Amino acid sequence: MRITPALCRSAVAALALIGTAALPAVPAAAAGTTTYVDCSRPTAGDGSQAAPFNSLAQANGRTYGPGDTLALAAGTTCTGTLTPRGSGTAAAPATLTSYGSGARPVIDGAGAPDAVAFTDQDHWTVTGLKITNPAPALARRTGLRISATDGRAHSGFDIGDLVVDRVAGQTNKNSPTTDDYVQSAGIVTGASGTGSTLDDIHVHDNVISNTGGGGVKVRVGAMALKGTGVLVERNTISDVGGDGVIVSYAEAPLIQYNTASGVGNGVYPFSGGNFAGIWVLGDHNPVMQFNAVHDITRMSVFDSEAFDCDWGNTGTCTIQYNFSRDNIGGFFLDCDGCGTSGAATQVVRYNVSENDCRIVHASGGRSALRMYNNVFYCPDKKFDVTLPSNSLVENNIWVGTADSRLPTGSGISWLWNVFQGVPRPTANGIAGDPRFTAPGTGGDTLASAGGYRLRADSPALANGGVVQDNGGRDYWGNPVSATAKPNRGAYNGPGL
Repeated sequence: MRITPALCRSAVAALALIGTAALPAVPAAAAGTTTYVDCSRPTAGDGSQAAPFNSLAQANGRTYGPGDTLALAAGTTCTGTLTPRGSGTAAAPATLTSYGSGARPVIDGAGAPDAVAFTDQDHWTVTGLKITNPAPALARRTGLRISATDGRAHSGFDIGDLVVDRVAGQTNKNSPTTDDYVQSAGIVTGASGTGSTLDDIHVHDNVISNTGGGGVKVRVGAMALKGTGVLVERNTISDVGGDGVIVSYAEAPLIQYNTASGVGNGVYPFSGGNFAGIWVLGDHNPVMQFNAVHDITRMSVFDSEAFDCDWGNTGTCTIQYNFSRDNIGGFFLDCDGCGTSGAATQVVRYNVSENDCRIVHASGGRSALRMYNNVFYCPDKKFDVTLPSNSLVENNIWVGTADSRLPTGSGISWLWNVFQGVPRPTANGIAGDPRFTAPGTGGDTLASAGGYRLRADSPALANGGVVQDNGGRDYWGNPVSATAKPNRGAYNGPGL
């Protein structure tokens, strides 16, 4: 998560008088050199540390190459859009960052379409900045955008240690603002035009809040030509007016160790259509793991769930080792039928869900569901569960209310589950208290789910069904054998 200074507010009046024609000539930077920008300076310099540029306009006029650094002065604010030209290489990326001591430099887009933008470029590292882009009215708007538009493959963006706050992106997904919503968020990547892809995209360790449209939206290709090397991890996303994280049209993307809370709310709250916490669309073999999604309190038309394997996914869509709590739309949505069906096998394993109470299959899809060794704890609200006709539901622990009804039907198999409070859908399974150590005590992190481990007197120890290709570990990292009977639920350690 890095922040870039734009035109300093204190320099706006002076720049208006000077005009861009009066700025000093901006020669190309020598390879491996640093260009400095200090928007608090009253006069425009040559980009050296002794005489830094004082505007984004100057920074935009220079072309950066392998090993070059564009550095913004700590404690300053630049206003406008930063669009640095040029590319680095895999061995020597170009870098956008800060210099000096003090608060992060701020790039304030002041309502522009993007505060920071890269188009048809390669190998940039962006870090250490704060980005904001407020406006009185919503529109297609981002904090940082990376675009591939020229029919070629572009690669190598490392976006980390940024603070992105208050971006007035579009929050209404309904027509006629659907595309504006899709293109709005704190951090957005997009590949458009036949043959365009983005590869090796790493979005990590950012703090994103109050961004209309969502937190992180990574699109790296198209259904027929997917981008590769997508990793979205360790981001903290809160109170964004749209999706927490979505990754689309990627080959084997990995979404892990993110926290999303209060999604749909914030300064620019969601206003129309559907949104979700973390979801994937049009990917091949996507994995969502070790994430925490909690307190989605705004119900959209149908979604508002923590996790979603949406339409167009192929191979296996895996949701594992996640914690979710108090999401009004529930824990999981299988939306393979919401668009072009990809018929992915959906593997949902070793997750803990507290007070989510909803698992939904949208009709019309061709997915197969393998849901095993999860905990679904919902003691005070009726379960709302629908499943695809090809479903194996095994080794889970369900805690619910007596008026709940879990689905049965041709193609839905219930094996080795535990049911407390909720009636068993079939004769198979244990009816009784699973003996958790401290159920209902989950907080805001993965580690807070410790109360869903099993006591020594639990009836669910070492008597579940053996599942092949089971991932090899439980929620807490305990090993899971390929041959020995596991515990039922998400915990596979000894009784406590």
